[in-house]
Amino acid sequence: MTDATLDEGTASKAVSVDLSVLIDQFEQAEQDTREERELSERDRDYYDGKQLSPEELEALNKRRQPVVISNRIAPKVDALLGHERRMRTDPRAYPRTPKHEEEAQSATDAIRYVCDENKYSLVRSEAAGDLFIEGVGAVSIAVRVTHGQREVSITHIPWDRFYRDPCSRRKDFSDAGFMGVAIWMDEADALREFPGKEDAISACYSGWIESETFGDRPKVQWSDTKRKRIRVLQHQFKHKGQWSTAIFCKGGYLRDPQVSPYVDEVGEPQCQIVATSAYIDRENRRYGVVRRMISPQDEINKRKSKSLHLLNSKQVIYEKGAVPDLERMRREVARPDGAIEVKPNMRFEIVDGLALAQGQMALLQEAKAEIDASGVNPAIEGDASAPSGRAQEMMLTSGLAEMSGLFEALRMMSWEVYRQVWYRIRQYWTEERWVRVTDDERNLRWVSINKPVQQWEQVAQQAEQSGQPLAPEQLQQLQAEPMMQRVVATQNQLAELDIDLILEDGPDSVTIQSEQYEQLVELKKADPSAIPTKAIIEASSLRNKDQILEQMEQGGIPPQVQQQMQEMQQALQEAEQRIQQAEQKAADKQADIQIKMAELQLKEADNVNRQRELGIEQYRAETERMQALKPEPQQTPPSSGVFVEQQ
Repeated sequence: MTDATLDEGTASKAVSVDLSVLIDQFEQAEQDTREERELSERDRDYYDGKQLSPEELEALNKRRQPVVISNRIAPKVDALLGHERRMRTDPRAYPRTPKHEEEAQSATDAIRYVCDENKYSLVRSEAAGDLFIEGVGAVSIAVRVTHGQREVSITHIPWDRFYRDPCSRRKDFSDAGFMGVAIWMDEADALREFPGKEDAISACYSGWIESETFGDRPKVQWSDTKRKRIRVLQHQFKHKGQWSTAIFCKGGYLRDPQVSPYVDEVGEPQCQIVATSAYIDRENRRYGVVRRMISPQDEINKRKSKSLHLLNSKQVIYEKGAVPDLERMRREVARPDGAIEVKPNMRFEIVDGLALAQGQMALLQEAKAEIDASGVNPAIEGDASAPSGRAQEMMLTSGLAEMSGLFEALRMMSWEVYRQVWYRIRQYWTEERWVRVTDDERNLRWVSINKPVQQWEQVAQQAEQSGQPLAPEQLQQLQAEPMMQRVVATQNQLAELDIDLILEDGPDSVTIQSEQYEQLVELKKADPSAIPTKAIIEASSLRNKDQILEQMEQGGIPPQVQQQMQEMQQALQEAEQRIQQAEQKAADKQADIQIKMAELQLKEADNVNRQRELGIEQYRAETERMQALKPEPQQTPPSSGVFVEQQ
């Protein structure tokens, strides 16, 4: 692993440090941590099943005792690694000011994009394996140039290539004065990677005292004279209170010392290595969970081998002269169907080792119980005798309580990795780019970073936010204006964003959530109408429950079908409008017809009235004519002599 492909544009302020100072730092780390590294190598061998030394194997073969290795360490470490995969975390950025809420989501997308591109979940698992076994896990966060573009890289540092200040006392090495990576390179690769450094590279073969830990792998290649390889150190050190970096070999500098090009949120240089430890003893030696299981593992192997040896071995008690041929007697005793001739009246007794073997087996069970108690709790491996799944989960939580410090160290390492990834993004992602986001299993979306915003785009956005979007013709007119082509802002400018990073736990981590989910399910069974289905889904640990809830809110209809339904609904509304218009037109025509009919009826009524009036007039005229033709009656005077006109 090397960061020799680091962008040349990241060159920082040079510092003046003598090469011998940095070499002394590495040799100090190599010498002071020699015992720690030897024990860590032994821990790795025990995990790999190499649990007997050559001397022990030779002694067993001489005694003809069976070689038995019952590896109880590997399954326990594998169980921890499996649980680590279930507890993987995702970063989420939260804004420190309300106006940066949208940009914070873009920061989250950018960090997750970098982690996905570097397969950080696998990098974390590799570091976790080193943490559980050797006791140290380390990761490097750098910047490399790929296809002319600066990209953030996350690389695992194997434990046998990582060295650090032996005086550091903290788990995260935050008090270390130096850290580094020891790598091996072919001479041809080194010459190509560091042009102009031929003298320094050729001087490496003058010799360098080294331990086996930082040696080349595999060891047989070191004796290959046809392939020249040199050891290169990528050294991170504090110089005058600032983190600096240099790449060198025994013969000289391959990259001159300079202030670290990577800075934090306040502009202070950073060490690009993030490391953590499992456990620390009084001498600052780091170790993992395997160290606590070494002694009971040795006892298990030895007692099991001894028990088999006792069961397969027999002792013979006999009087002198009872057996004529001793060698034949030994062969026959060893055989399961052996036959031995014994002289009469002389003592001959075969004693088996069953009683001793039973004692060894009892102690063997005690050793197994001890390794379970001193190392990983059996609940983490899964106890098949648990009465129910919930009981297993409760036991798992109890077992994880013993490993809480271990997983907390891993969690804090991940948080620091995410934080440094964010710093690299702020520092080096200054140009416009698009980030692919695949948080939805079905849909793929793109997020713009540092996107220049022209004035016409800003005007269109403001109009849309006000609820009065511009028409397409207006947008075309704005785009055609030269003054509207000016860049007035930058969208999602991450370099000026201030956020807080929070880690989100994986889906299967909390027992209380599972208990609450089971209680809700039981309540739902008892009274389906009281507990909504949405509450059940929210309490579950389903991976895609957000998408399920979103579909439920939208009626469970896929987006494509929803669009089709919206189009159909719009067409239906348009058809209804046309029908209403047609009905209105038909109603208007009907009203016209009714008015015309009423007018005709009025005309007919007028004609009838006129005819009636004519008839009345004719009747009156006829009456008057008849009265006119009637003769006058004779008038007689009254008796009083007063004349009265008859009416």
